[in-house]
Amino acid sequence: MYKKVLGLWGITLLICCAEGAIGQKGSSNLSIHQAIETATTNYPTIRAKLLAIEAKQKESEATNLTYTMPSVVFQAQTLFATSNQVRGTYFSNEGAAIPSSGTTNINDVASEPVFSSFATILTSYKLATFGKKEADLKVANANIQQAKMDYEKEIYLHKAKVTDAYILSLVFQEATKIQQKNIERAQAFYQTIKANALAGLRAGVDTSLAIADIAKAKILLIESQKLAEQQKVRLAELLGTPLNTYALSDAKLVTSQPFALTVTPNENLNNHPILQYFASRVNASLLRINSVQKAYLPTIMARGAVWGKGSGIEDHLGADGNYVYNQSLSGLGFRAYNYLLGLTTVWNVADIFRIKKEVSAQNSLTQAFQRDMDEASIKIQSEIAQSSIEYQKAKEVFDQIPIQLESAKAAYSQAQARYQAGLGTILEVTQTQMVLNRAEIDEAVAKNNVWRAVLHQYASNGDLSSFLSQFN
Repeated sequence: MYKKVLGLWGITLLICCAEGAIGQKGSSNLSIHQAIETATTNYPTIRAKLLAIEAKQKESEATNLTYTMPSVVFQAQTLFATSNQVRGTYFSNEGAAIPSSGTTNINDVASEPVFSSFATILTSYKLATFGKKEADLKVANANIQQAKMDYEKEIYLHKAKVTDAYILSLVFQEATKIQQKNIERAQAFYQTIKANALAGLRAGVDTSLAIADIAKAKILLIESQKLAEQQKVRLAELLGTPLNTYALSDAKLVTSQPFALTVTPNENLNNHPILQYFASRVNASLLRINSVQKAYLPTIMARGAVWGKGSGIEDHLGADGNYVYNQSLSGLGFRAYNYLLGLTTVWNVADIFRIKKEVSAQNSLTQAFQRDMDEASIKIQSEIAQSSIEYQKAKEVFDQIPIQLESAKAAYSQAQARYQAGLGTILEVTQTQMVLNRAEIDEAVAKNNVWRAVLHQYASNGDLSSFLSQFN
């Protein structure tokens, strides 16, 4: 899985000359651990994952407050309205029917409006939730854990990418040094040819060929420098920094012979950061099923309220036997006060049918998460096998490098000696010089490929820290 993220950079190494990272003046040294620390601190995706954890923690706190804090509602109103009404009942129609609180006239209906006022403070507390509170809090905590596992997964994958990019930058840096050495070799040979040509010992065409060889060596250096700077930009991108003014300082990857750490195929991958993330998704989904099931149960509420009411309808009757209507602002003042204390509950029995469908949907989602986890497990096992093959073949190639390099050096020395003795041509020298340059590049690439293969072995096994520990 992480290899998809790392890409096929190894192919570039086998095709291209490789590149070197030239440290600029005033640039600071950057070790592999400093690179990882910088990346995990600055990279936007990782910072976003941290913010996601913070968001889930706030959501959990909000869920907890829903059950631990009482609800306190204050409501106040002043109205100028009629109070016309007749005896009988009506259905509120979910608030669309407006109640008329007032008197019934003896002789006729009345349409005189009056001022009225009303204010209340209502407090409610969920006294008993029959397990709904505990289920919701478990879901909230599971969401936090899932966000944390997502963060750990992203950290792990990004560390692998940064480490791989760092190793590539080092081999490109080494390749640039090799091309610089190749130029110096070509220039030294040119000086010898030039001296012989001036002395009449060699034809002038040899000098021209030597100059062409120097130009070719410079072209190879320019190409290596270009690739080196491009790789530094790529590494800077992974570090989350806009500039690449740094010098890589972990020379162990260049000077030391690569070796395989003790890699034991991990039969129990439960601790793999990637699988832990998928497992957290499954667990959170299972807890949501329990929470949805608890939603069917009622909630017993402890309630308390106080309220006051004022009205422009007087409390005494007029001469006509009806209550007296006073349309002045005196109706805004409270005339009566009340309170209540008690327990209430509302239980929608028909919710059981809806809840069953929601549970079924969440069960299907849980199974989908489990299948994703199974797929991730298969891919990781495949990567473990592939990384083992990668290391084996990279090591076999590296074992052949000394033979290639020594033979190339011997061929170049012999060609030079034959040319100096007048037995060989300059073409033999330039050809063997190209072979030697290719062998030196191959040595750097082969060594780098072994390091990367070891990295891939540990990364696929979920134990990247063991690989990085050797650079402490």
